[in-house]
Amino acid sequence: MGTSMKTTFIGRSVEITQVIRLLRESRLVTLTGLGGVGKTRLARRVAEELSGEFPGGLWQVELACLTDPRLLPEAVADSMGMADQSARPQAEVLAEWLSARRALLMLDTCEHLVDAVASLVDTLLRRAPVLRVLATGRQPLGVSGEHLYPVPPLPVEDAVALLRDRAGLGGAGETPGDAGEGELAEICRRLDCVPLAIELAAVRLRAVPPGRLTRELDDRYHLLTGGDGPARHESLRATMGWSHELCTPAERLLWARLSVFGSCFDLEAAEQVCAGGPLPPEQVLEALTGLVEKSLVRREEHPTGVRLDMLDTVREFGAEWLLLLGEGGTVRNRYRDYYLRLARRCATEWSGRQVEWYARMRAEHRNLRRAFEICLADPGWSRVGVDLAGSLWFLWVCCGMLREGRHCLEAALRSETGSGPERIKALWVCAWVTLLQGDLDAARELLARCRAEDTAETAAGYVLQMEGLLALMRRDFPRAATLFEQAVTWHAARGDVPAGLLPCHTMAALSLLAAGRPEETTRILAEGRDLCEAYGEEWNRAQMEYVSAWAEQVRGDIPGALAHARASLIGARLFADLSLTVACVELIAWTAAETPGTAAARGAALLLGAAQAVWDSSGLPQFRSPILIMIRQRAVTRAVRTLGGGEFDTHFLRGKSLDLGVAVKYALEEENS
Repeated sequence: MGTSMKTTFIGRSVEITQVIRLLRESRLVTLTGLGGVGKTRLARRVAEELSGEFPGGLWQVELACLTDPRLLPEAVADSMGMADQSARPQAEVLAEWLSARRALLMLDTCEHLVDAVASLVDTLLRRAPVLRVLATGRQPLGVSGEHLYPVPPLPVEDAVALLRDRAGLGGAGETPGDAGEGELAEICRRLDCVPLAIELAAVRLRAVPPGRLTRELDDRYHLLTGGDGPARHESLRATMGWSHELCTPAERLLWARLSVFGSCFDLEAAEQVCAGGPLPPEQVLEALTGLVEKSLVRREEHPTGVRLDMLDTVREFGAEWLLLLGEGGTVRNRYRDYYLRLARRCATEWSGRQVEWYARMRAEHRNLRRAFEICLADPGWSRVGVDLAGSLWFLWVCCGMLREGRHCLEAALRSETGSGPERIKALWVCAWVTLLQGDLDAARELLARCRAEDTAETAAGYVLQMEGLLALMRRDFPRAATLFEQAVTWHAARGDVPAGLLPCHTMAALSLLAAGRPEETTRILAEGRDLCEAYGEEWNRAQMEYVSAWAEQVRGDIPGALAHARASLIGARLFADLSLTVACVELIAWTAAETPGTAAARGAALLLGAAQAVWDSSGLPQFRSPILIMIRQRAVTRAVRTLGGGEFDTHFLRGKSLDLGVAVKYALEEENS
């Protein structure tokens, strides 16, 4: 499929200067213009130029593939790496978190979500007085105080430079054949100097002289406009259709079928979803390579391997052809079924390949979301939607997506009222997610529904497990320990490890420790660690290391608590688990506070501040655990006693301003600042 290539940024110096000036004067600037004119690239370049002016953060949120406006706040929070896992409205959490931060929020491709984006932006700007928002779209947001900046096509000189660069023609005077700058400029004028149209035409210019390219464009325009010349802003569509005609039949068919993807994809997904009929699986790679070479599909290296994507305008054109071909339903079915199989496969293989699967499923997040939306759009697929939402338990619970998980699970359960194993699973998974959000009453209701529908008791162990978690969160530690031990026995008999046996070991240990039974805690943690070793389990191992750190803290073993907390923190980093990360940082702060000397106390104050900044946005400070709150207060008291209130506040506030990644490195002694 060729090599990945980072393209150069050409022109736009005037526009960059003007947009930067507007953003310094205004709190909301929206870049508008037709598709392909370069709104996104201009916005990103402006954001890069201004990055040093926004110490509170610069966040870029891509909205092109988000179709459910209710998930807009979650998409923004996810892009910002926020840790909120409570049941509070996400827009409220975002506003609170941004309220004192001088930050720049870039919302890209808003036109299909105008009302939702406008509502959210209005809320954020009212609640966060130093926030700036840079949006892109084909129409204004209509928010009070909005400044519009229509992005124009490129000047002819810059358009020619772009054409040369993308066609690989070199500098002026190096054009093959007898064409001069005038002919290249004419090509750009015929393309209205629209950047995407020029990039597509540049592919053809690598193979034919400029004169022939001009004639081909003339022919295409005649077909589109009836010979009256290209209507304004029709150049991109004309070039798109012309590029389509230059494709082989297999490439055209693949282009249409690829339009179903909600985001970037890999070769396996393309083969599974798009092969069939006149496009057999063995020809997908060749056709895909052709689309990459024609700049219709973009290739990029990703930690999970090569991934491919299409620009929104290219995808829209393909979707029109998919409709004309009458294949929309068939391809959507294959897309839905592929991502259901992928979710089931990941759930089965989660233990042993977790880091690999975590990276892959994060990369596939938008495609999974789109597959779920496809299920909900057709009442005949509601059972598949329930199956998909329940199978993604690891994404919701282990990968920090509690809010979206609850949204999907509740929507799936509303859409499918019939009984069956998929629904029973979705009920206990939804109860799990809801418990982790701290919504105990809703979780209790879900468990009651699960018990009532599970007449064959196929999920009895999970009901015990969630009832144990409910008891633990209600501080009934003896009952929680009993329920978890019963659940361990049930799961062990059935060999259900990743979602059942290992989480139960962790929660049972936590309950036993809270119930004042340290010897039993040590035993069950040892059993759990052995299981983690046997199954190559890393996520649950990180949870167990945290409980082990707490157990050592209760025994007063400071070095032991520190060693386990750091081991847990290393594991939390593998999965970007913010809740566990901040809990570990706070526990390491406690060990520093217990260590004699002012240097250790300063470190404790700094880490306590860094942790507090995350707890402020999480909605569940210290998981609302009285024991963890007590540990934190003890660390604060000891650090204040050593430093005095004024010096403690200085280091605490410094910690609150730290990036969490820097605080984690400090906690792991990876840097000394």
